[in-house]
Amino acid sequence: MTAAGATRGPAATRRPKLVLRTRASGYSILVGLVVGLAVWEVAARVMAAANDQADRVLPSLVTIAREGFTGLGHYYSGGLGVSAVGDGDAVSAAAALVYNGLITTGRVAAGLVLAVAVGMALGLLVAAVRPVRLGVSGVAELMRMLPALAMAPLFTLWFGATSTASVVFIVFAAAFIVLIAVVNAVANLAPELTEFPRTLGLSNRSLYCRVVLPAILPELRGPLMFAGLVAWTSVLASEMYGLQSGLGWMLSDTLRFSRIDRMFVVAVVFSVLALATMKLVAVLVGRVTRWSP
Repeated sequence: MTAAGATRGPAATRRPKLVLRTRASGYSILVGLVVGLAVWEVAARVMAAANDQADRVLPSLVTIAREGFTGLGHYYSGGLGVSAVGDGDAVSAAAALVYNGLITTGRVAAGLVLAVAVGMALGLLVAAVRPVRLGVSGVAELMRMLPALAMAPLFTLWFGATSTASVVFIVFAAAFIVLIAVVNAVANLAPELTEFPRTLGLSNRSLYCRVVLPAILPELRGPLMFAGLVAWTSVLASEMYGLQSGLGWMLSDTLRFSRIDRMFVVAVVFSVLALATMKLVAVLVGRVTRWSP
């Protein structure tokens, strides 16, 4: 037996372990997008072969690009220094998506920042003060079980068809996610992590700001990304009830008139922005927690 052969054994022939990747790469997202578009196009062609009115129900990608996109010019009335031409103009269509996309993104940004601030502050307070924990934890769990999206019309009724209604609704929907995640993350900390600083005379305020908060940030990455996704679904629900601007308003109007080709374009833009928000949150948390493995 040679030296090389002698080194071969169970370890050398062992099959590699299966690794489950929970983070989607840019390549996998691209592949998923291509597969999804291909399935849509095949289904559209099959339906078109059996029904002359198939384009109104399941339009082909060509129809979406030719009529759906340019038809969005109807939703642009000016504001970006571009003349509002109306249906059939690609420049007006792009301006409509940019203008309403910026409005929706602004609402999401304001609501998400406030939701994270409120959720983290309340979460740390609940974790630190027992009476507050007894009074808030049950309410937070109950509120999390409510169908938040179904309550969007209620916020529009309270605050009117304004951006304020959208922002407050986002805070309502996302803050409880952050709150519960913070409470659970604090509960999962090792006891010595807080006991040792206390022996050095560190106050509760300094302990939670300088020790506990940095320690729980790595565990909050997933919940914060989920809160970002909830913010986008919440703004969509809010904008579909009474508001006259934003991507949700465009989506609602296209559905009302059964313009599936236009709806497809708006939905794609909406999905891209939501995905970008989740990626941005992940990057920001990663930058803040560079020290974490």
